[in-house]
This record gives sequence, C-alpha cells and structure tokens, in this order.
Amino acid sequence: MSPLAETDHERAAHAHQAAIYRAMSPQQRLAQALRMNRTMRRLLATGFRLRHADWSEVQIQRAVADSVLHARTG
Repeated sequence: MSPLAETDHERAAHAHQAAIYRAMSPQQRLAQALRMNRTMRRLLATGFRLRHADWSEVQIQRAVADSVLHARTG
C-alpha cells in the first residue's frame, strides 16, 4: 500500500470530521478556521525558534509568513 493511501480508519475519521463541520454554523466554521490558523502559525514559529535560536522575532515572523505564503498542498 502506498504511504499516501488512506486507511479505512482515516476515511471514517475524515467523514466524521466533515459531518461535525457541516453541523456548524458559518460563524462557527469561521471561528474554527481562525483558531486553526493561529495554532498553525504558533507551531511554525515555535519550530523556527527551536531551529534558529539566534533569529530575532522579526526574522521568525517573516519565516512564518513566508512558509504560509509559499505553502503547497497535496
């Protein structure tokens, strides 16, 4: 099996997650998306801080912005 192939468990989890999001109001989905975005940015910043202890906060925030801007999916 390909490392990118979904297992039955993963498909079931994705279906369950989609059902939860469908049950949310548009405002709730937006709030969740904003929370997820903040969390992702914090995780990226933490990773850059750990790998580049000598970087300033401006350099870290620039690296986070560059990572988000140039992100690719799938």
